Amino acid sequence: MRQLFYIFMSLVVLIKCEIYSRPNIVFIVADDLGWGDVSFHGSDQIMTPNIDMLAYQGVIIPQYYTHAYGTPARSALLTGKYPIRTGTQGISIASAEDHGVSPTERLLPEYLQELGYSTHLIGKWGVGKSREHYLPTNRGFDTFYGFLGSSVDYFTYNHVETWNDTVFYGLDFFNNSDPIEDQRGHLTEVLTEQAVNLIRNHNTSVPLYLHISHAAPHAGGGYVNLQPPEDLIAANDHIAHTARRYYAGLVAGLDRSVGHVILALAERQLLHNTIVIFVSDNGAASTGLNRNFGSNLPLRGTKGTPWEGAVRTTAVVWHASIPSNIWPGLFHVADWMPTLIAAAGGNYNDTIDGINQWNAITKDEPPPRHDALITMDDLTDSAAFRQGDYKIIIGNVEPDKSQFYGTELQKLRLPGYSYENVLLSCDTALVFKETLFLNLDLNMAAMKRNNSNLYWNINVTTNSENLCVPTKAKGCLYDLSVDPAETNDLWSSHPELVHHMVLRLRVYWSTLNPRQRPTADPRANPALHDFIWLPWVDNGENVSKALQEFPSFPLQVSVGELQYLVDFNLKAFKDSLTNYVQSSADAFMQNIVGLFSF
Repeated sequence: MRQLFYIFMSLVVLIKCEIYSRPNIVFIVADDLGWGDVSFHGSDQIMTPNIDMLAYQGVIIPQYYTHAYGTPARSALLTGKYPIRTGTQGISIASAEDHGVSPTERLLPEYLQELGYSTHLIGKWGVGKSREHYLPTNRGFDTFYGFLGSSVDYFTYNHVETWNDTVFYGLDFFNNSDPIEDQRGHLTEVLTEQAVNLIRNHNTSVPLYLHISHAAPHAGGGYVNLQPPEDLIAANDHIAHTARRYYAGLVAGLDRSVGHVILALAERQLLHNTIVIFVSDNGAASTGLNRNFGSNLPLRGTKGTPWEGAVRTTAVVWHASIPSNIWPGLFHVADWMPTLIAAAGGNYNDTIDGINQWNAITKDEPPPRHDALITMDDLTDSAAFRQGDYKIIIGNVEPDKSQFYGTELQKLRLPGYSYENVLLSCDTALVFKETLFLNLDLNMAAMKRNNSNLYWNINVTTNSENLCVPTKAKGCLYDLSVDPAETNDLWSSHPELVHHMVLRLRVYWSTLNPRQRPTADPRANPALHDFIWLPWVDNGENVSKALQEFPSFPLQVSVGELQYLVDFNLKAFKDSLTNYVQSSADAFMQNIVGLFSF
């Protein structure tokens, strides 16, 4: 009888999907999640069964690129543009900094509103808070519940920033624009409860866009960095490294949240027609003051660098109608804007850097993206660009963040869990089985897991002294199809490719909107606003920009590059002249035909 009921309800929902053709969209963002810290990437240390179920039953995007910091990743997602267009490249916007995505930029939720969507942001904003017109409810979100800056304490929801000898601290937690001063509980669980309640109360006659932007597993924004839910600390006792147990607890809480959201969608009979996306804004912060003890292994580097460990992150797309797959294409975070608008049945014709990849993902069409500007930071003077399988990195990259991190974090002190049992008993597996009648094929899951595991052909014990680190005189070049760990530098052996890719970077650099070096505005101090991080600048006040010279390109010009540029220009001139002569001859013949009859 129960089986018949589910079949009947599934038919009802499918009929509804035909009537309301626009899919619901739930977009879940993790913060500083390491590549090696989801179990479908091969980790036997941290279990993420709910995320894994989405991956095994959906589409895994192994070549998903974001940015090295949170603000540029989020601005690219929301605008469809590379951050250099909006001046949001480089380090994330500080809470005391008067900066944000310009209100002249139209954001993804604004376009979805025009398509009839109800739009909601729960969690982190991170793209400007100093002025009212930067805030999410003025940028296309019907509602907002969360924090505006880069991070908060998981229990007090306070954020702390130190500028020289002054410490700014206060509450950063809001319901729309109203401070929330009476909330209690762990931040991940509070945000999850809000998301579940929003789904339960959603008017199903209109499509839903729910953007859940978690703090986890980012380090806390106060003086206490790692703050997992208490019950998830003991659950990770098998991990030898003490701090990593706390990090694993944050990741486990994030995964549990995903399961609760899936369950709520099923309860409201929305799951059949909902696109669920899970990504991380960048890789783990494996080192530094705000390290979270995440691991990007086997990828190189850590948050804040151009290496794969910072900019190549977890990405999964699931919908009941999309076949399970490991998608081979190149996907940039800026592609979400046109891709999701297309998925919603809309069109996007303005000039952006993002590319609509919806048909390529869902209908097996050829991937349309062939290159991507990975990162460009004029404050640190560094940049990275990918063309086909090749990636080039130039400029000033911190050597201590450029090595492998996380190998010392992998040790176990006790036996871990049985992966199959954890996977099959999670909320998402049970919901898929009971609501959608999707039984996980364990052989298929094992195959996808093995193929998503980049440990093949990688020697993570590579001597760091032999690893290329770029300088002003020379960069680094890698073939990622055989060397995703960026161990074998090809700069000297592929000079023509180097010159071509450097030229591409020079063109991008010439168009960048320079990033102002972050400075604190004393008026931002929460002590002036009842210890709450409130907007402090009027919308009409001019944005203060220090006078500065346009930043120099972070690579010296070589003789070989000059020769390549001369040859390139001569070839372009020759091609242009040939085309002109040919077009002139064609026009002359057309005129003759018009005058005479042959």
